[in-house]
Amino acid sequence: MIAARLRALRESRERGSALLVVIGVAVVMLILVASSLQLTSSTLLRSSTDQQAAQALDAAYAGVQEYQSRLNSNADYESFGNPASTWSAGSAVTLPTGAAANPAFGLGTSGTWATVPVPSGQSATESFRYEVDNTQYAASGLVRLRATGRAGSTTRSVIATVHQRGFIDYLYFTDFETLDPAVSRVTSSCNAYLWATPSRSGACTNVQFGASDVLRGPVHSNDSVSACGTDFKGTVTTSAPSGTLTVPSGCAAPLYEGAGGAPTYEAPVTMPATNTSMKAGTYAGSTVGGSPGCLYTGPTTITFNAGGTMTVVSPWTKVTNPSYTSGVASSSPAMCGSISQLQSSSGATVATLPSNLVYVQNVPASTSDPNYSAAVPSNFTCTYSGAGWSYGGAAYPATIGGSTEAPADGWFIHDSASNTNSWTSTNPAYGCRNGDVFVKGTFKGAMTVAAENYVYVTGDLVYTSTTSDILGLVGNNAVIVWNPVTGSASSPQTMLTDSGRTVDAAILSVAHTFMVQNPGWGSVRGTLTVLGSIAQRYRGQIGAGNAQGALVTGYAKSYTYDPRFALTTPPRYLEPVRITYGVVRYATTTTAFNADGSAH
Repeated sequence: MIAARLRALRESRERGSALLVVIGVAVVMLILVASSLQLTSSTLLRSSTDQQAAQALDAAYAGVQEYQSRLNSNADYESFGNPASTWSAGSAVTLPTGAAANPAFGLGTSGTWATVPVPSGQSATESFRYEVDNTQYAASGLVRLRATGRAGSTTRSVIATVHQRGFIDYLYFTDFETLDPAVSRVTSSCNAYLWATPSRSGACTNVQFGASDVLRGPVHSNDSVSACGTDFKGTVTTSAPSGTLTVPSGCAAPLYEGAGGAPTYEAPVTMPATNTSMKAGTYAGSTVGGSPGCLYTGPTTITFNAGGTMTVVSPWTKVTNPSYTSGVASSSPAMCGSISQLQSSSGATVATLPSNLVYVQNVPASTSDPNYSAAVPSNFTCTYSGAGWSYGGAAYPATIGGSTEAPADGWFIHDSASNTNSWTSTNPAYGCRNGDVFVKGTFKGAMTVAAENYVYVTGDLVYTSTTSDILGLVGNNAVIVWNPVTGSASSPQTMLTDSGRTVDAAILSVAHTFMVQNPGWGSVRGTLTVLGSIAQRYRGQIGAGNAQGALVTGYAKSYTYDPRFALTTPPRYLEPVRITYGVVRYATTTTAFNADGSAH
């Protein structure tokens, strides 16, 4: 009896303990379920936020691409923006109106946003707006854009640097891979590509890269390129449909060390007809952006000095800022040098122009032009002696070591066909009234030098600093490395006693070529070292080699691309016929606007 009661009491206690365990387990399960639901809700919320952030960033990038397409359709679109934006402070921008109005220029809570384009049948859910900074455009062709994308309640911003694409994107650019007809005296038209149908005349002299040539940077030709054992350390592109280079018989294959490997096809880059549009930038009252540069007339020497100055001798110059529009007086500002000093043998020493342009023009033929001259300046001589032209005065060193330089092949010494002097009193090697500029020295600053005729590099032309100095050389005709030759046709002798030449600059020959004077005469001159960019209508001859590509006369090439040219150009540098823009740099930044349009 007692045992039964004890057993019942124990069972009752066990049932009570089990109930407590069940209740405890249930509580724990409820806590776990609640925690799981909270975690799931939090994860879903975070996933939604992350998705919106990614969509907003995509919308910002879409805004950059949309602005880039507007620039490529209208090269002047960089002048549009919202002047009320703090990002655009200092920029010369205006809002487009009427049919040209752009909702992406909206500001504030009441401002507009542009919608991201979506396929037909879908509704746009993301939008963007952007702000323009064009303060660097006149000097370097750069536009900075801050684009903000919006998705739901989330916004994100990016900064893009947009740059004009052109000749300066290449270390070496050539339109036609043939010797300039003005040098080779070919009467047939050589303005046809070797790959085209019909191709150019067989009388045109095709030029090849040699075995001693090293090119450290991107190379492009609109034509078919020929290379004999050349070392290409950058990308190589051609507009030949095959996208390949030609290796002449007996030559070693080129070495392609660039990231792009073997050559590839790229669309042609169109050269302008002349560089005369640049001259407007030196006229008082010009509509070209920025303050006017300096215009010099006739043969002019510019020697750059390491301290950031230049010594200019220009005997024909009378006015350095002529009138561009009626009612604007012609002037000769001090920054270009006083006229009396420019006309003297010692010249005018002035500071290099700050982010500006020097243009050297031919002596005008119009009597109404303020720089017209009928008479030769008193301190300048130009006489034909029978053996050659003497280009006297300080404007050009007519003699070296007592020897007078003779005219030359093509532009320079001997006729390649008859080995006789081909120049006449009406066709001098150095035109006494031509817009030729002779440059050398140590350059400091940011400037472009352009000539209506030839640019002659008469000595080493180097930067004080390869990180802060930038120089452009633009010849309407040729850009020439000076290499005078004297002696007979059977025994020509180089008149210079140094070896090698260095040029730091962006070089562009619009109608002709970049070449060495007398490349096939005299002896080996060492290596032509260029840091910058080279662009030309025709292939210029730098030296002459044998069948195996070994150098016999002239210079070997050592060309290195200036990587800064991927982001900037020398001031007022010449542009291709059709300007295109590409994004060269992206950077994330603090979000500029909240989703309601207010400043973040």
